[in-house]
Amino acid sequence: MARRNLLMLVYFIVGIAIATAAYIQDVYPIERAIGFLSRAQSAGYSDDMARYAVEALLLIPREGNPVWLFPTIRTDFSLIRNDISSIIDRLRSISNVPHESAAYAQTLNDLRGKIAVLTNQLYEAMPYVIFKPINIVAALAYLISPFIVRKIINSAKRKK
Repeated sequence: MARRNLLMLVYFIVGIAIATAAYIQDVYPIERAIGFLSRAQSAGYSDDMARYAVEALLLIPREGNPVWLFPTIRTDFSLIRNDISSIIDRLRSISNVPHESAAYAQTLNDLRGKIAVLTNQLYEAMPYVIFKPINIVAALAYLISPFIVRKIINSAKRKK
């Protein structure tokens, strides 16, 4: 009985390790990008907003759409990256505008709205990010492994 409990413990630890690795590899970078976009949205100056937006851009996959069935342009990573790049370009273009001017304030407010939309798009894509083919194969292998081990043990017992 102790051996069976140990095997169950190992099985659950492996499952937790697989899930954690998938989260760290696929979901966590998107979470961090959303965090940087949130910081950009609340920044008071264009230079700070641009710096946070660049950090977010580095974490978002270059291309692809995590939604396999009925993908939309809202979850297309290359389009999201293009939008962030255009925000960065606009922020850099107003860096020399006086901070007290109405144009500067209006541009920052406009970009804050755009950043909010991009943040929502990333939140919309995030649940689908984990369902990459390699993660699905790993999950299936994890779920099927007890049955395979059980079958091997039973066939070994029959041979004895």
